[in-house]
Amino acid sequence: MEREFGRVGAIAASAPPTVMSWDPLAGELLRGHLEAEGFPGTTHVVGGETAEARAALVLLPPPTYADYLGSGWDVRLRSVPLDVPMVVLARPNVPVRSALQLNLRKSGVALLDAGRPSTVGAVSSALRMSLEGGQVIDPLFIESTGDQARAQLTPAELRVYALLANGRSNSGIADELFLSERTVEVHVRKIFAKLGLGDNAAMNRRVVAASMFVASD
Repeated sequence: MEREFGRVGAIAASAPPTVMSWDPLAGELLRGHLEAEGFPGTTHVVGGETAEARAALVLLPPPTYADYLGSGWDVRLRSVPLDVPMVVLARPNVPVRSALQLNLRKSGVALLDAGRPSTVGAVSSALRMSLEGGQVIDPLFIESTGDQARAQLTPAELRVYALLANGRSNSGIADELFLSERTVEVHVRKIFAKLGLGDNAAMNRRVVAASMFVASD
């Protein structure tokens, strides 16, 4: 018991953690949970709002790759100073692992699967661990999202995808692979579907698909 009280005291003496979330309700619920679990003064900011630079962070990125990339969360994660402890709750289909720069970090970090019912209950212990310099990565994040996506593609779709990721237009891909442009269009539609990129006027699917290809290399 003395050891437990000592750890809580050390946490209270440092800057209170900050929850940064894409979902205001989820972030506020997590803030309340951390307050109840011995992190008084926990604050909550939404999306791109500014957080205390040296406070430990608990981050909840969007659950889909398109929203993660389109709303700038990849840049946000990469911009976190390497000496700031953090806990990240994400879905395995979102490639947050590379953005955390684990081989460069000078502080503790926990990457947890946001889809597990037990994850919220584990956040406080994961935060204490990261404050002590520890590191834990859920095994679901070991395989990259790009690898998972590529595994669903046929050999023909992979050839089209590689050229698309290098900036080729449909007509350029058709010329390179000696296919009709209509055949390439069919392949591209199937590639988008398998990558989970629906038709969205606010998103350039070719750019997002290319970014996913690069992230998996």
